[in-house]
Amino acid sequence: MTETETPFGRWALRVMKFLAIVVVGVYVVDAAWFYIRRTYPSTGQASGSVHRVRLLAIQDKGNKTEFEVDAVRPEEDVPCAHSVFSHGGEQPCWYVVRHAKDPIPM
Repeated sequence: MTETETPFGRWALRVMKFLAIVVVGVYVVDAAWFYIRRTYPSTGQASGSVHRVRLLAIQDKGNKTEFEVDAVRPEEDVPCAHSVFSHGGEQPCWYVVRHAKDPIPM
């Protein structure tokens, strides 16, 4: 008797298949909506940008970290996609906003 022959095994396999189908479906719809907006700008913005200050995390002796604003490029605009998943080589805006204040390790 294999694991999928038990009632719980069959149920778990069905749940896993359902979740996989839902995730793939959401990704396909998200990608289609992103590329429709990119092709037809009247439907809305497909891409945007997030403004951030570049903060460098510089490792010092004794496991200490010093934080400095980048002297060469103190600010930048990070491009992002208005979507749930990453499309067109851009991270989603919700992810970029969440990580905009993260220091850049040196």
